[in-house]
Amino acid sequence: MDPDSAALNIAGIDTALGLKNTGGKPERYESLLRKFAERQAGTAEAIRAALSVGDASTAGREAHSLKGAASTLGITALAKHAADVEIAITTGQNVDEALECLSHSLGAAVKAIRATFPV
Repeated sequence: MDPDSAALNIAGIDTALGLKNTGGKPERYESLLRKFAERQAGTAEAIRAALSVGDASTAGREAHSLKGAASTLGITALAKHAADVEIAITTGQNVDEALECLSHSLGAAVKAIRATFPV
């Protein structure tokens, strides 16, 4: 592991993987993590809201987008939870438990990113 990736120690995030996936530039990776925390913090609520009005298509897109972003940034547990929600939505299963796991995982990731990179 190079010194730049070693300096990025964020709970629950594989920063070496995220750094590699985003081009190996720590400044760019930090910027992407900050944007992720800002833009994705409300995604679980957005999925719930879409499902509450019967809009499974929007809910599925939100879960899919979250899965991709989390995977790219090395937030692997969150990416798995987002995939579980996406699968539950597309197969018509009950999403409550999967969405609760996603919500918890997303909250932890956002909190860890914000603690590492305060505004």
